[in-house]
Amino acid sequence: MKTALTSVIIDDEQDAIDGLQQVLQQVTPEVSVVGTARSAQTGLDLIIDEHPDLIFLDVNMPGHDGFWLADKLKHFENGSGIIFVTAYDEYAIKAFKYSAFDFLTKPVNPADVQNSIMRYRGLHHLEPMAKKIQRLTDYLNQAKLKLNTLYGFVMVSPKDIVYCQAEGSYCKIFLTNGKEELLSMHLKLLEEKLPSQTFIRINRSVTINLDYLESFNRKTKVVTLVDVLQEYEFTTSNTGARKLKQI
Repeated sequence: MKTALTSVIIDDEQDAIDGLQQVLQQVTPEVSVVGTARSAQTGLDLIIDEHPDLIFLDVNMPGHDGFWLADKLKHFENGSGIIFVTAYDEYAIKAFKYSAFDFLTKPVNPADVQNSIMRYRGLHHLEPMAKKIQRLTDYLNQAKLKLNTLYGFVMVSPKDIVYCQAEGSYCKIFLTNGKEELLSMHLKLLEEKLPSQTFIRINRSVTINLDYLESFNRKTKVVTLVDVLQEYEFTTSNTGARKLKQI
């Protein structure tokens, strides 16, 4: 008989939680779900309380995302294994593969879930979780993206983007070296390529890199970004202000 495993599911969508629980009951009844959470912060608290064998972790969540939570787990020697759950995103999946993390794409496939559990049983002791998380963090911070322009493409590291701004059907990125690049894509498409733990939309047309956030005035809703060369100010929308308050 297979050894029983405990797990938690962290996802901001209740339907996704329910669906994964149902699949686990069907194909891996030896994996019991001991708790669920709908945000990264409450998920972190849950993991500390339950010490699960497995963590099924959604990537894209409001406020702090799955990468933020994974980074926090570096400081806890709980021995849990992480299986990321994500909608298809080429950049994120490359990061998982590079870091030797397992992942499931939404909607989850029962056979993929079963295979992930088998890989966990066979491989999770071979490399410390903290080391895998550090490799993931390094990849997210350093990997360059291929971004199409009107006349070709540019290779840009997300950490070098201070902010992005919609320009009709295009968008423009503002870089730490003072350069600007006009991209042949909508801002929403660009956001899907950027690490969501670092970039947030603060109004209808501007997405900022939180690494360059200097201040946020709750009263005036003014955000100030600072890099080596320049200072930028923007006014947030109500939704953007709520996101910033959750940081």
